[in-house]
Amino acid sequence: MLDRKQAPEAYMLDDLALTKPQVINLKNGLELHCLTDDTNPVIKLDCVFSIGKIHEEIPGQASICGKLLTEGTQSYSSVDFQNTLDHYGAHLDVSVDYDHITVTLLCLKDHVRVLLPLLKSVITEPLFDQEDFEKIKIQQIQKIRVNAQKNALIATKLLRNNLLKGSAYSLVLEEAHIKALQIKDVISYFDKLSKIKPNLIVAGDVSTKVEKLIDDTFGLLNLESPASEYNSELVPDFKPEVYQKTGSVQASIRLGSLSIAKSDPDYFDLSISNEILGGYFGSRLMRNIREDKGYTYGIYSSILNYKYVDYHIIGADVKLEFVDEAVEEIFKEMKIMQTELVDENELETVKNYMLGKLAGHLDTIFSQADNYKSKLFDGVDFHQYFEDYVNAIKNITSERVLEISQKYFSAQYCVVKVI
Repeated sequence: MLDRKQAPEAYMLDDLALTKPQVINLKNGLELHCLTDDTNPVIKLDCVFSIGKIHEEIPGQASICGKLLTEGTQSYSSVDFQNTLDHYGAHLDVSVDYDHITVTLLCLKDHVRVLLPLLKSVITEPLFDQEDFEKIKIQQIQKIRVNAQKNALIATKLLRNNLLKGSAYSLVLEEAHIKALQIKDVISYFDKLSKIKPNLIVAGDVSTKVEKLIDDTFGLLNLESPASEYNSELVPDFKPEVYQKTGSVQASIRLGSLSIAKSDPDYFDLSISNEILGGYFGSRLMRNIREDKGYTYGIYSSILNYKYVDYHIIGADVKLEFVDEAVEEIFKEMKIMQTELVDENELETVKNYMLGKLAGHLDTIFSQADNYKSKLFDGVDFHQYFEDYVNAIKNITSERVLEISQKYFSAQYCVVKVI
């Protein structure tokens, strides 16, 4: 009989039991990356193009192009497009970030044959209707106006503008950008996208039949190499910035410094050290600034990685009267990590938390596919990456955390306060 007074036995995670991807070459040389799990009869197919916001000639091209791709095609009117997806209980989504545009189809395996032509139509012959274009512009302008009233988003925008100055990653869309955009600009951007070889990543109940259907649909497309043109030089501005916003009921603070890529030998240990600093609910920043001082409901610290830029960001919304004190406490906690060894009990807690979080982030074939996709573009081996990450978590010492903190948390930080 189960003794509910006795806690379950705890143990250290051994491995993550990851699915091994299979790479298939289609007729035209496109690579199809397959992660197979027949637990459920569902298929998720990502078409990932190596083109994003950093490849824009005019701000807003990528974002508006992504939204117009789901507003109908030459073969499927807007109504037919939505009705087809609804009829088959499928979902098609387009996501746009700084480095990539991803078109994703999620559907039952039995409906792949019918829905693959729709996906192909989206990436080869979008309609680009003028009326849809004007509607989306209005929606985007309204969204920008709403965001312009949010202190947190203002602070993040100012940090990017200053820390990532000189690169396309610093750009955040403004209302003027959208107003100036014309539909010919979006079509010009799509013309570049449509020539790029996408990476195809399929996950779920992937059978030989599904692989053949994908080959028959996408294997005849005439595509070129991935986009690679990107030239910029970071010239960060570390001068502190204070932005006065009328009517604020709380302030937003952001601190940022340039950091390292996931392929860097120090990355895993920096990630663990950052977790101790501010990466989870029991972190030092949370204990100090939320629990002890009561300046905020929450504070976070993250390492953000893009293709050409990596940076460390710390952010929080704090009481107006404690803005300066909160910033001082953040620097104080970073200084402590540079001068004092982490307690072994605290380090063990973080190790167990991070291993559990890793396992949770990789518990389905679709979450594994998402992680595989990101590692593919980071230029690191999927299995080796997580094997090395688990080993780093298990084996890191207090001395190594101190060394990493001295090396990276002593960097020059850009500080932004919106009050």
